[in-house]
Amino acid sequence: MIALLAFGFTTDPKNVPSPLVGRPAPDFELTALKGQETIHLSELRGTPVLLNFWASWCQECKVEAQILEEFHKKHGSETEQIRVIGIAIQDTLQNAQAFAHRFGKSYYLGLDDDAGNIALDYGIYGVPESFFIDPDGMIFYKQIGGVTPELLVNKFEPFL
Repeated sequence: MIALLAFGFTTDPKNVPSPLVGRPAPDFELTALKGQETIHLSELRGTPVLLNFWASWCQECKVEAQILEEFHKKHGSETEQIRVIGIAIQDTLQNAQAFAHRFGKSYYLGLDDDAGNIALDYGIYGVPESFFIDPDGMIFYKQIGGVTPELLVNKFEPFL
């Protein structure tokens, strides 16, 4: 028992491997924070996707907010090379909308349902977590914790 506790306290949770890497990304339907537009992840096949799970109460999400927005402006909205999608979890619509407005988010943002079904399908441990999905819909990388500009460019370089 002591050995298990010692292992747990010495293991970095950011190094926990995801069983989803190398597998198809679970499909979902997501309604936009603003308006009633919905998307299905499966509709985005043919384009790489950066899928980010976040929350308005998350401090690290505030730090990565500008990084994600700049990446989207450079590789998403201007060139449409990569789609960026953010899913707020364990949050309210009002708080998620206020966060999006405060940080000038322009990429597609939605709110997971009250049961957190999308987060459950992706095995989310906490926020932020991001999944890097190739044009064929396969997850090729998972980042636990905030992203950096270097990480985003390095991982998506083959698609740029």
